[in-house]
Amino acid sequence: MAAKGRAMATLKLEGVPTWSEVEDFRDKTRALYRKKELSLRDFLILNFYPTTGMKTSEMLLLKKGDLNLQIGTARVIGKIGSREIFIMPSMIPYLKEHVKDLHDQDKVFKLTRRQALNINYKYTDEILGRRLRVEDWRHAFAIRMLETIKDPTVIRKMMGQKSSKMMKVYQQAIQRDLKDEVMRALGG
Repeated sequence: MAAKGRAMATLKLEGVPTWSEVEDFRDKTRALYRKKELSLRDFLILNFYPTTGMKTSEMLLLKKGDLNLQIGTARVIGKIGSREIFIMPSMIPYLKEHVKDLHDQDKVFKLTRRQALNINYKYTDEILGRRLRVEDWRHAFAIRMLETIKDPTVIRKMMGQKSSKMMKVYQQAIQRDLKDEVMRALGG
């Protein structure tokens, strides 16, 4: 059973975007927003997924009062309690604009889970040429954090995960990528 669980987790990492794809996606959503081809709400949603590690349910529970835009954090409520996440400084002005007329108890994103997922599917398909799941964004975020911070305990807390199983899967993915890079560099 354990082997099956590990294999399933490994399979789920196959569609995960590289960090350069994440950056490219973010650049393209910003361009669409500036051309007024993407709403501010949708722009924020599409940028929150890959840069915060939030699940859709967590994002939809966010209230204005959960945001501390002075220091760039948000209190996220998940299955195992609440945690604090960091908001990219480049996103704060957009978020401030989006919530300016909301009260502290108002939800930041007033839409259904299906609507949020459809926004993600539409634009990932349009921009990346493939439909990404929210889990793919979470995995890309976790892998990037693990590559830079290198402390699985910190990443696990940031992601709101009880178990360290996924951290091991992320570490294995990083090792495979590193091995592939070394082999390419050696001409093998």
